[in-house]
Amino acid sequence: MIDKQGRLFGKINIFDLIVILILVVIAGRVVYVKLNVPQVVAPPQDKVTIELRAEVLNPVAEFVKVGQRVTDKRTGVYLGEIKEIEVTPLPVAVAGANGEVIWADSLRHVEVRMVLSNQGTVTENVYQLGALGVRVGERITLVGPQFSFDAYLTALSKEK
Repeated sequence: MIDKQGRLFGKINIFDLIVILILVVIAGRVVYVKLNVPQVVAPPQDKVTIELRAEVLNPVAEFVKVGQRVTDKRTGVYLGEIKEIEVTPLPVAVAGANGEVIWADSLRHVEVRMVLSNQGTVTENVYQLGALGVRVGERITLVGPQFSFDAYLTALSKEK
C-alpha cells in the first residue's frame, strides 16, 4: 500500500493526504454550522398591567399625564403607557395646639397611583418586560417625557 517513498498506492504522499482530510473536515464543520442555525422562537407575548405608587412633590405630579410612555431609568427598558392616573393628597401627622395629633393633607407631597399597560412574557416566577423582570414590591425609577421619580410596584396582572 505505502511504497518506499511514503506514497499511498504510489500516487499521493501520506502527509499530503492527512492535510487534505483535515481541510475537508474543517470545511465540512463550517458548512454544518452555517446551515444548521437553530430557530429562535420568541415567547408568547401577553398584555400586562402594572400598578405603581409613589410619593412625589406636588409640582412633579402635574407633569404625569395619561398616554405618556414610561421607561426604567436604570436599564432603559420600556415599562408601558400610562392608562390611569390618580393623584391624592398625602396625609401627614401634625401636632395640635394642645399636643394631640391631627392628620392633615401635606402641602408639599402627593401620592401618585398609576396603571401602565405593556406587552410582556408572564411566567410562573416573573413578569418579563423586554430584558427587565419585575415583581411586586420592587422600587423602580420611572422616566417619562417630563418627569423622573422612584415608585413602588404594587400590583401586576395579566389581561385576558
